Amino acid sequence: MAIANESHQEEHNMQEHHGAGRYVVIWVVLLVLTLVTVFTGRMHLPDFGLLLALVIASVKGTLVALYFMHLSEHRGANRLVFGVSIVFVVLLIGFTLMDFGTRFRLANPPGSQYSDLQAVDIGANKAEGRQGGHLDEKQKKETHE
Repeated sequence: MAIANESHQEEHNMQEHHGAGRYVVIWVVLLVLTLVTVFTGRMHLPDFGLLLALVIASVKGTLVALYFMHLSEHRGANRLVFGVSIVFVVLLIGFTLMDFGTRFRLANPPGSQYSDLQAVDIGANKAEGRQGGHLDEKQKKETHE
């Protein structure tokens, strides 16, 4: 019976005309958020740039789902599915960022912003051995030949 009532409610909502004003306002908000995303992306914020981009993208996605997909007019199962999907996306992103943030520093690739080490070319200096130790005179002659 709940599904039939929801279908009747959806049919009633489709017959109502909300006007274009609400959609224009949401569109302007989406454009402003897009400009904020572009400007903050060019600032190269190393500490909270990723978090800011994820929050802006989540707000934009929620606005699109609520107003352009008419989820704000639905009740029951549709809202439950939307809420649960948001929770799972937050969990997946959160667990991924927690894993990346707690890694051993040497596990990150050289040259990444989270690595303290510089890329080292072991064979760059022939006067050093394979393990970086210095060669004696006899070994130096052998490597030059």
